[in-house]
Amino acid sequence: MDLKVGILLPRSDMFPTLAMDFLNGLKLGLNKSGISNMPELVIESIGNAADQLVIKVAEKMILQEEVNLTIAFCGEHQLKELNTLFTAYKKPLLHIDLGGHVQKKEIISPYVLHHTLNLWQSAYAAGVYAANTFGKKAAVAASFYDGGYHLTHGFVSGFTNNGGQIESYYVGPMDYKNETFDSMITKVSEADADVLFTLFSFKEGNKIFDKLSQSELNGKLPIMAFPLMTDEQMNIRNYNLQDVYSAASWAFDDETDLMRSFNTKYTDHYKDEPNIIALMGYEAGLIIDTTLKHNTSMTPQIGEYMRSQHINSPRGTFSFNSYNEPQIDIFKIRKFNFNNVKFHNTVIDTMELPGIEKLYTKFETLPASSWKNPYICT
Repeated sequence: MDLKVGILLPRSDMFPTLAMDFLNGLKLGLNKSGISNMPELVIESIGNAADQLVIKVAEKMILQEEVNLTIAFCGEHQLKELNTLFTAYKKPLLHIDLGGHVQKKEIISPYVLHHTLNLWQSAYAAGVYAANTFGKKAAVAASFYDGGYHLTHGFVSGFTNNGGQIESYYVGPMDYKNETFDSMITKVSEADADVLFTLFSFKEGNKIFDKLSQSELNGKLPIMAFPLMTDEQMNIRNYNLQDVYSAASWAFDDETDLMRSFNTKYTDHYKDEPNIIALMGYEAGLIIDTTLKHNTSMTPQIGEYMRSQHINSPRGTFSFNSYNEPQIDIFKIRKFNFNNVKFHNTVIDTMELPGIEKLYTKFETLPASSWKNPYICT
């Protein structure tokens, strides 16, 4: 069949090549799947993905471009209108987001599939692991920006549900560039905690790691970091920082056949190492292939259809839950280390959280307090 796919992609400071990374991964995933006729891709920039442009371009894809599937990389604030739009037209939408917020029941539609990296679930897993591994007293340090999502709540819930107690909170200022973070070090030191959870990203994350490495906390207090804070491409200088861990649904250093194959094929084809955006694009290609395997055309009710399917990804095998979001039951515990060449997130353990879907109901009352643009994009 001839397939036409509309793709809405934002700009990003943290990932300046976001659009190309996603498309490279998508094409690699489709090539791997063995689709006989590669789809025609209709690509549109949606700026910061924070306003009505997202809705306007999405409707243009349906009416003017007559695409069989629309992929939109945008945040939670556009989802209610997108759901209404695609449900009314009975057209399929694949919504892409890194997963910094908890999905609400009001944005569930049989025509909409949400694909994420399960970041808030990873934060919960980090809390569970920290309480059961390092001790029952934690300090939390988050940035003004990253703290606006549901990631801090995920960690705190996982930690306290396993007998832990939060001893102190620190929230960084808006103007982190002119902040010394001396007060953060003092507050964390005075908390006398067993573990520190850090929620900072991009250049602010680099600054925090540098500050922690030069403090008396280095080597004395284990750090449970938010997984994007330890991103290999965001960290290029050795901080000589000890005992940094993270919980995530992925690890590029994972020794599984699927992850090794993905790394090799991506690097050989594009002469560059993949990042998380490329991984999401690759999985989007696998999702498209899955929807076509047992259908003569792209099924309109993609959200409902994918609930009965499984994806074999470099992250592992996952399915889609009743919220039409990927269900990851096994999280990777990673140690952040430098090997004289580059940083790695080495998998040191795995943990199962089979009942994690129940958290959606528990977190249903959380406000949609995040920024209007998709997480990590500006």
